[in-house]
Amino acid sequence: MIMRPGGGSGNGKLAAGESFEYAGLPLEVASSTKYLGLTFSQLSKQHGFASCADVLAKAGRQAMFAMRRRAWELGACLVEQQCMLFDVFVKPVLSYGCELWGVDVLLRPDCSSVERVHRWFCRRVQGLPKQVTAAISLAELGRQPLQSFWIQQLVRFWNRLQNSAADEDRVLGWAFKDNLELMREGGDLAAGSACWSRRWLHVLQSAPPASGTLEWLTELDCGAVAVRVFRWLFALV
Repeated sequence: MIMRPGGGSGNGKLAAGESFEYAGLPLEVASSTKYLGLTFSQLSKQHGFASCADVLAKAGRQAMFAMRRRAWELGACLVEQQCMLFDVFVKPVLSYGCELWGVDVLLRPDCSSVERVHRWFCRRVQGLPKQVTAAISLAELGRQPLQSFWIQQLVRFWNRLQNSAADEDRVLGWAFKDNLELMREGGDLAAGSACWSRRWLHVLQSAPPASGTLEWLTELDCGAVAVRVFRWLFALV
């Protein structure tokens, strides 16, 4: 399947001279496709798979409103109860597949669409006006941005990738090695492909350890990385 904005008609058609086939049949041109619960569109050089998160934000917003309505019906109106229900029913929707798209969303300077849903909830549940900063609304509830959860998930996923690379029979290990090769293509890390591994490295480089030396092609300490990246992220809130 080939993805182009507009799908198989209008602007979504392939350019003159472009032709892609598999097993002798032409590949379908589509604007987007859903696979394992994530909606993928044409890969952006700047934003990568961040479009996956934009679709999840809509689903998370619906889940949040449904949760709040049901909680109100059951009398679960305390702030603590609302926050607990958000983490149980809404947070998993907003964070689904963050191991894939998280590296793209974390690198964006603006607030992601999924985190905006979280911040709206934090203001609403406290009855705060829009002009109150996100940092204050989060701090009043003792909550952290969703990015802090994503980074923990990413570190755990990275460590699984490291383990899979040692097993020559695992497809995940093959995919990981190919991704690293994309990053190193041309023999220059600075000029390689903007693949998942490169974007993950950029995330780690944004919050380097105190020693200044970043060892990344190894298993990482989830807690230590999460603390460093959290400090960096909270400075951006």
